[in-house]
Amino acid sequence: MHLRLYPAKSIFAVFLLGAIGSQLVRAQADYPFRDTKISDDQRIADLLGRLTLPEKVTMMSNAPKIERLKLAFSGQVEGLHGLALGGPGGWGPRGRQPLPTTTFPQEKGLGETWDTELMKKIGSLEGQEARYYYQNPVTSFGGVVVRAENADLSRDPRWGRTEESLGEDPYHVGTMVVAFAQGLQGPDQKHWQAASLMKHFLANENEEKRSSSSSDFDERLFREYYSVPFRMGFEEGGSRAVMAAYNSWNGTPMMIHPVPAHLHRRRRTRPPDLGSQNVPR
Repeated sequence: MHLRLYPAKSIFAVFLLGAIGSQLVRAQADYPFRDTKISDDQRIADLLGRLTLPEKVTMMSNAPKIERLKLAFSGQVEGLHGLALGGPGGWGPRGRQPLPTTTFPQEKGLGETWDTELMKKIGSLEGQEARYYYQNPVTSFGGVVVRAENADLSRDPRWGRTEESLGEDPYHVGTMVVAFAQGLQGPDQKHWQAASLMKHFLANENEEKRSSSSSDFDERLFREYYSVPFRMGFEEGGSRAVMAAYNSWNGTPMMIHPVPAHLHRRRRTRPPDLGSQNVPR
């Protein structure tokens, strides 16, 4: 199996630049936004300046294609304990046979291995499968933005969604998240194999009424407990993306909470600083 990797040194590159090198496009610098020698900000500004208003609206969909500029954007795929491209969950391509992928134990089982090298291998294999199916002209399905690893913490089994968590200790979970992200994205910081999208930021492991409930805790728990695995995933694992939690935090829905916005602004130039006193609340 031959895998060709394309520039994706940040999550912006995954969505805006890495997908340019799909089967639809040869990596030619016919536009400045395809020139890897200039900065990401310059490439993004050039691309946005070339898009029409309808094309910008199309960009809000999951995996848009702009044929005029020969652009194909990567969608997201589920990656907890294996790449999900089929099966009873309905993750596969509609009207086609599910695509076979490697399945691993649930997160609780993976967490109990305490084996970072194993997690790195699992992440690496998932990244290979994601890249292969996405760029294979026969299958052409999925994406290279993988919704994994789960950086949530599970302190109480009564929360109802704890099987998706690697454990309750923030350092242990963070260490496993780092290993997975490193394996998934690969050793080349400029050419990512796939992108690790950590989830669910923040304090999401409650299942009952999760879209309307609020996880309430103080500043100390935020900095010393719930945010720790995410911070490690950013700083040590190299992840540059998070999925917002369904729930609220102290009454504010996470999808509109200022903290994720703060992370997204900072991630373009450096890992977000979840330990800083400048994090908005």
